[in-house]
Amino acid sequence: MPDRLARALFGLLLALCALFALTFVLEEQPSEEVVTDGQVERVYLGHGASHERFPSMDHGGDGPARHGGRLWMAWAFALVQLALIIGSLFMGLRHPGLLRWPLVMSGVTLATLLTLMVATYARYLADPGGPLMLGLPLPTAWFIYAFWPTQFLVVVLFVLYFHRAVVTPDDMTRFREIVAARRARTE
Repeated sequence: MPDRLARALFGLLLALCALFALTFVLEEQPSEEVVTDGQVERVYLGHGASHERFPSMDHGGDGPARHGGRLWMAWAFALVQLALIIGSLFMGLRHPGLLRWPLVMSGVTLATLLTLMVATYARYLADPGGPLMLGLPLPTAWFIYAFWPTQFLVVVLFVLYFHRAVVTPDDMTRFREIVAARRARTE
């Protein structure tokens, strides 16, 4: 199992690297060609332009043009990163059977919430005046009210199962014996 897990985590890491590299290959959007002094130059419009009402603040411009065709990349990157984090948690488990399904279900729940967040953001790009949830736009509300607190489920699992799945009382007894033996040798 640890060998398969290590290979899977390495594969996830390579997928993260590939998605990251893809962001440098795809041309930035939105852009336009501008002719100056007879030369055609591509100007990227998503780097931040002065805000009309607040000149000291920059804004990114047209959201659907900047994010529309690349939103899938951000979603895939976040899902792969989430899988890498959940998978890495298994590396530290001495008895993974105890936490296998709770960790997997936590990962599935977080992936579902992430997908809802990205899907509502895609709709929000098309209609920024959409519905609000507890005073926030839907994508932000999914993040603050659902995704962010749900991450603590993994922390609670580790707190509850630490002495059974990570470091057992037998492990602590053995550790204390090793420390005592080393101290006795050095004195």
